[in-house]
Amino acid sequence: MSSASLADLLASQLPQGLAVRARVLLNTQAALDHALPAALAGHVRVMQLENSVLSVACDSGAGASRLRQLSDALIVSLVKRGIAVASVRISVNPELMARYIHPVEKTGLPPAALDGLAHLNAEIEEGPLKEALDRLLRHHRKV
Repeated sequence: MSSASLADLLASQLPQGLAVRARVLLNTQAALDHALPAALAGHVRVMQLENSVLSVACDSGAGASRLRQLSDALIVSLVKRGIAVASVRISVNPELMARYIHPVEKTGLPPAALDGLAHLNAEIEEGPLKEALDRLLRHHRKV
């Protein structure tokens, strides 16, 4: 589910004032994502926009430091996009960082299957299927 469709769903369920505030924060996040350099996009989240002070959180100290250097240009860019920002408050929140997911180790094809594919490969004529079977067998027999 996209953030926009989630926002629409929540807007229909939330009190009017809260729905408007949520929409403002979503629009501010979208403007921020467009204004940020590619290296920071996706690593900075809007936390609050109140009294022309934009509070954002970065997933790392390095990102926060880089954002502090770019804060004046960021304010100019956000104002051009219609977001009333006079200053930016930057904090670090490591919980925004994507969690490491250990890769799943897949078992290879069983030896009997590999033998059957090798037998099939030996019997078919040259062509795309034979080339594909060659690649498959080379890949699985590297182990």
